Amino acid sequence: MSRQGRRRRQGLWDDVRVRGLSPEEQVRPAAFLRAGTVDAATLLVLRALRRAVWPLVVIGLAVAWVSGDLTNGAMSWLTDPTQLADPAALIGLILSPLVVFAAGVALRIIVNLTALAVAAPLAQGAWVAGTEAVSRGRRLIDLAYLSAGYRSVRWSYAVQREAVARCGMLGRQLAFVETLGRIALPVSIVVFVWIVYDSVSTGTAG
Repeated sequence: MSRQGRRRRQGLWDDVRVRGLSPEEQVRPAAFLRAGTVDAATLLVLRALRRAVWPLVVIGLAVAWVSGDLTNGAMSWLTDPTQLADPAALIGLILSPLVVFAAGVALRIIVNLTALAVAAPLAQGAWVAGTEAVSRGRRLIDLAYLSAGYRSVRWSYAVQREAVARCGMLGRQLAFVETLGRIALPVSIVVFVWIVYDSVSTGTAG
C-alpha cells in the first residue's frame, strides 16, 4: 500500500475516533435478537450447525479420497446441480461415499437460507419511517440486503454472548456444541492430510 493510501486510510479511522458515534450508530447486540428466548436459541442452533459444515465437508472429502470417488465425474453434480433432478442420480449420490460431503454442502445452504429468513423480521422493522424505498420491488431488494447484513452481525460473538445469556443453561450447552464443531475442523483437516499422505506414499491414492 502506498504512503498516500495509508494516510487516507488512517484519516478515515481518525475521523471516526474524533467524531465519535452517536447512540443511533452504535451496535447493541440485543438489537439483533428478537424479544424472548426463541430467537436466541434458534441463532445458537444455527451457529452450532454452521460449525458442523466444514468438518463434514472435510470428512466427506477424506471418505471420497479413500473410496476413489474424488474424480471430476463423481463431483460433476457440484457444477451441474440439475443432475440431481434425476432420481437415479440422486439415489446414486445418497448411496455413494460422497454423501457425507454432499450433506455438508447441503447443510451450508440450508443454514445460510434459514439464518437469512430468521433475520428478515428484524430487518423489515429497521428502517426509519419515510426513509424506505418507494416501490414494492425495491423494498424487497432492500429487505434482502438488510437481512443479509443482520445475518452477518448475528454471527458475531457479541450477539452470541447475548443469546447465551438469554437462554441460560440451554444457551451454554449450545455454545459448547458449537465449540466442539470449532475443534472438529482442525482435527478433520489433520485426518484428511494424513489419509492423503498415507495413500500417496503407499501408492494407493484414489
